[in-house]
Amino acid sequence: MPIRLDHLMWGAPSLQAGMAEARRLFAVTPAAGGVHPGLGTCNALLSLGDDQYLEVIAPDRAQELAGTLGARLASLEMPALVTWAAAAPDLDAVASAARGAALTVRGPVPTERRAPDGSVLRWRLMFVSGHAFGGLVPFFIDWMDTPHPSRTNPVAGRLLDLDVATPEAGDLNTLYASLGIPVRASRAPAPSLTARIARDGRTVVLRSAQGAEVWSP
Repeated sequence: MPIRLDHLMWGAPSLQAGMAEARRLFAVTPAAGGVHPGLGTCNALLSLGDDQYLEVIAPDRAQELAGTLGARLASLEMPALVTWAAAAPDLDAVASAARGAALTVRGPVPTERRAPDGSVLRWRLMFVSGHAFGGLVPFFIDWMDTPHPSRTNPVAGRLLDLDVATPEAGDLNTLYASLGIPVRASRAPAPSLTARIARDGRTVVLRSAQGAEVWSP
């Protein structure tokens, strides 16, 4: 299987705020996910079909937030796209390609969280850095034997597209190609992510925070 979009990270200053906005936009309540120890975050999930989903991610204030993704999410004024994840069947091959492009690789990192029903979900993550594009470049995920979240959570709609924009679109597209990411960035005055989701005959649009940095996890 080729690399493909796996999920969108939609950050919120609190999980309650993120879930409330998701209910308003999609008329469905996200399913509580769990906490991510060490990252300072917790989440709730909505399926977008076709092995894709929306992750509402927010600070977990039961954890120490200093220096974590949770601390950055706490600074948001309202929910916004912060980055995205790509499913990769061979993380080692992506890591090799990233190093060949003079990027820094972290992982694959074994990761897990406990679901509300007590089951433990396990997957692997890999991150690339050493570029100037922040969260416009996805992190990579391999779900291994864990059922994909799109199959086990309430359906928000169907993802139509993700638009990635930056003033340096040519350089970003070169980076995408080197990693095997099948996305084309468009040129725009400022970096941004925009997702369009079909829901009950209408289109819901999610955007990154205006004027804000698009983050890496």
